[in-house]
Amino acid sequence: MKQPKNFKVIIIMIIVIALLILAFIIGQLILLKQDKNVNKNGQDNQIQQNQIQNNEEQTNNLNNEEQTMPIIPVINDIAGGAQGGEDQSPGGNNNTGLISSNYYYSQLDSTGKAIYDKLKQSKKQLITGTYEMDFNTQFNTLLHTDTGEAELDKAFQSAWNAFSYDEPDLFYIDVNKMTLIKEATSVGGIITYNVTIGPGENANYLKPSFQTKEQIEAAQEYLQNIVDQIIEQTTNNTDVQKATRIHDWLVATIEYEQTATNTKDEFTIYGALYNRKAVCEGYARAFKYLLEKVNVPCVLVSGTATNSQGVTESHAWNYVQINYQWYAVDVTWNDPVIIGGGQLEENAKRKYFLKGSETFFKDHKENGVVSQNSIKFQYPTLSMVDYK
Repeated sequence: MKQPKNFKVIIIMIIVIALLILAFIIGQLILLKQDKNVNKNGQDNQIQQNQIQNNEEQTNNLNNEEQTMPIIPVINDIAGGAQGGEDQSPGGNNNTGLISSNYYYSQLDSTGKAIYDKLKQSKKQLITGTYEMDFNTQFNTLLHTDTGEAELDKAFQSAWNAFSYDEPDLFYIDVNKMTLIKEATSVGGIITYNVTIGPGENANYLKPSFQTKEQIEAAQEYLQNIVDQIIEQTTNNTDVQKATRIHDWLVATIEYEQTATNTKDEFTIYGALYNRKAVCEGYARAFKYLLEKVNVPCVLVSGTATNSQGVTESHAWNYVQINYQWYAVDVTWNDPVIIGGGQLEENAKRKYFLKGSETFFKDHKENGVVSQNSIKFQYPTLSMVDYK
């Protein structure tokens, strides 16, 4: 049967309309996809710009920090060859387990050891200057005895002396501002004593030159940089070579401080290694600090010494262990002040280096006295003869 002509026209129109609609839909889909790509690229560009801005801000912050930080020295002058005999002592850079790392701790009584332990456990918190070490009623029984208070005071002073001699990096602490507080409470007629160590009535127990945690941490970073360089430059050296090179570098670097300062930094490793000025205790602390960092046992020693003018004064020096024998080193006297100026002869710069008792005790005398109201400490027995 033949379809009418109008019907064919209608079919053609429907097909055309359908194709137009389909073309419109396809076009919209293509446009939508392009918009998404544009948005994604815009977001990526924005993220990249933010990252660049953040990096620029970080760089600016680092530059600002570098402007306020002290200049970090490069220890080129320790890099030369060292003189000195060979030894069989192990090398390394970890002072854990060294006989010298807690040499004076073993000489304390049980009360002194308890205080020393608390100081060591609290070492990281001490940089706040206000941290209180709480012993609760640990010394209650002792304080109920007739001599208990005097014994506790002496134990505290002895513990601090031992701790500061074993740990030479407490350059920021002013122990005169650190107070042992004994508080008595009475309940039903029974008295109980609680003990704490803290700043007491002082604002803190920090030295005037280190009144903030940030100042202390900046100084510690400076000192650690020196340690890292020395470890790197002495890795393949024997213990004698390490001791020789560090000794020679200190003699070349530090100037003896003849005028007392308000900060007392000249008695510390900071005065010796940053200010480059120190008295005998500062020299000796710096030598111990650096030697132990390269795994060479070294202790701090106090006593008296008689100079070439016949004058006897309080003095500090070191004993160093090489091949299980102890030898004396006086870095300060190897860097004397030359009256009238002039240069010290090279052979005189090791006059008091790795000496035995027969030589060293001619003008040095150990006495074990670190301060008043403290136990008298014992020192390692020196080899009778000099190291050869």
